[in-house]
Amino acid sequence: MNIKSLLLGSAAALFAVSGAQAADAIIAAEPEPLEYVRVCDAFGTGYFYIPGTETCLSVGGRIRLDYGYGANGFTNPVSGEEGWAKRSRAYLYLRSATDTEWGPLTTYTEMQMQIDNSDYFDPADAFNSELGADAEARLPFATISLGGLTMGKSESMFTQWTGYAGSVINDGIVGFGPFDAQLISYTYDAGNGFSVMASIEDDISAGLGYIPDVVAGAKYAAGAFELSVVGGYDENIDEGAVKARLDGSFGGFSAFVMGGYSTNEAGNRFANWGGDWAVWGGLSAPVTERITFNTQLSYDEEETFGAVGNLVFNVARGFDVTTEVFYVDNFDSVVDVDDIGGTIRFQRTF
Repeated sequence: MNIKSLLLGSAAALFAVSGAQAADAIIAAEPEPLEYVRVCDAFGTGYFYIPGTETCLSVGGRIRLDYGYGANGFTNPVSGEEGWAKRSRAYLYLRSATDTEWGPLTTYTEMQMQIDNSDYFDPADAFNSELGADAEARLPFATISLGGLTMGKSESMFTQWTGYAGSVINDGIVGFGPFDAQLISYTYDAGNGFSVMASIEDDISAGLGYIPDVVAGAKYAAGAFELSVVGGYDENIDEGAVKARLDGSFGGFSAFVMGGYSTNEAGNRFANWGGDWAVWGGLSAPVTERITFNTQLSYDEEETFGAVGNLVFNVARGFDVTTEVFYVDNFDSVVDVDDIGGTIRFQRTF
């Protein structure tokens, strides 16, 4: 073997070794397995599994913009000039659900934040001002539910059991029950259209006692009709109230009539209407595929009369625009109330 052949062979061997080393250097390591978010369809749409757990979570929200005028407007305290009342509100909804041997274990949390230039939208000061004079935050719902049992911060079952007084914005011209409550409630559904409910509640009013109020109700649904009855006992004044409601649906139309009676004329926690009794009625009907008409009439013993009507335009999925007008008159009031107001609402729900 001559020197030339030896040099060429050595160079080739070095090239092969270095090439193998270079190839080894650029080989990528095996990727770590990733845990992707999985869809959870056991509790409805919108849920997903929290990674590493068997708990399903749903996140949603809403942006609501309200503009009111007239009886639902804003009056300048200095000049007395009328103007538009404005309110912007954000909602955050959190729902969780897990299967257990006792049935689904669920939670519901709803947080609200808003800013406005008037108290006309919330005359009862439903919001607790935590962020300043015009910015407010509140926690209307924070509940745990298991096997028919619900506990936590919610709305009174006296109001929830029969539902709101129509699909209108200004549904409380004649009050139909309280809202904020700390409660423990139990609902039994017989599975044949019949259900019953019992609830013990604290009205979250400081200095009004430490014994909870009691609410009980029954409901029966058959075909196009549903009848619900509820009663509440206010332990602070040993008085109470009852409500009964009949709902019916006919194709795209739905209607309801509801009546309330208080054991004392001055009212109690549950009877926030005027006098001993009050009545409400409403109708919802489709106008087109995207427009729905809703109306409500209400009247109580103190001769407070309210008439409300609106058109809800579904601009796109999850986005509605509502135009509403209402009339309120209190014939028996010392200061005569006779006014017309209006509200325009833009609402995006996701």
